[in-house]
Amino acid sequence: MPVLSPHSKSQTMKIISLNVKGLNIPHKRHSLYTDINSEKPDVICLQETHFKHSLYTPQYLTQYHSTFKTKARGVTLLIHNRVAFQMHRILKDPKGRYIILVCTINSRIYTLVSIYAPNAAQSQFLSQVLQKVTDIQSGTLVICGDLNMGLDPLKDRSSTVTCRQHGTSSQRFRQLLNRYNLYDAWRLLHPTERDYTFRSRVHNSYSRIDYFLIAGSALPYTIDCTILPLTWSDHSRVILTLAICITKTGPTY
Repeated sequence: MPVLSPHSKSQTMKIISLNVKGLNIPHKRHSLYTDINSEKPDVICLQETHFKHSLYTPQYLTQYHSTFKTKARGVTLLIHNRVAFQMHRILKDPKGRYIILVCTINSRIYTLVSIYAPNAAQSQFLSQVLQKVTDIQSGTLVICGDLNMGLDPLKDRSSTVTCRQHGTSSQRFRQLLNRYNLYDAWRLLHPTERDYTFRSRVHNSYSRIDYFLIAGSALPYTIDCTILPLTWSDHSRVILTLAICITKTGPTY
């Protein structure tokens, strides 16, 4: 397992990912704005927005939206005004499933990807997106979103029945990560813990299907990855914190 390097926490970038399950209702947008004001992330990645308009977020005037139609799909990327930002290239899915953004943030190049995967043929979909990412990727790669599948059915699902049902998709998921040299940031930092990002009221079960996937080259910059408690959405916010610069440890001469 890769070992993450020590960091200085004084210079960091915080990215939040959340499936909002629709933002057409005003009180849900208000709840989102409350979360934003509380966490103050540098980058916000939203999935299942069901929304075709720009969001009224004065602190996040740089916005990128991939929409499909009202009450279906939709992904969004928001960049905080305080961030020194330059967009180089963007690829938006016309079906509202993903955004791939190549950009410079605070003098470092990133490829940021927000994904809302379908609830069937997830690994096939992810494979197609990863190929598109490979074609335009530059700099530090960060992929996040609702992938609608678990990486480890024994650790990432509360129900033993669904564990058996999702074994094949989990295996294909792991194979894709190996092929593209990607790592599950939360699991790297919490190797033995069980936590979940989605509650299914229909099946009365919990699962971890929302991820931050990082390239091997991003491991030295990874400080923290946290799953927050469920609040107004049926998905939890997941927060990734990256170091802007690495602080070397050891004696200096």
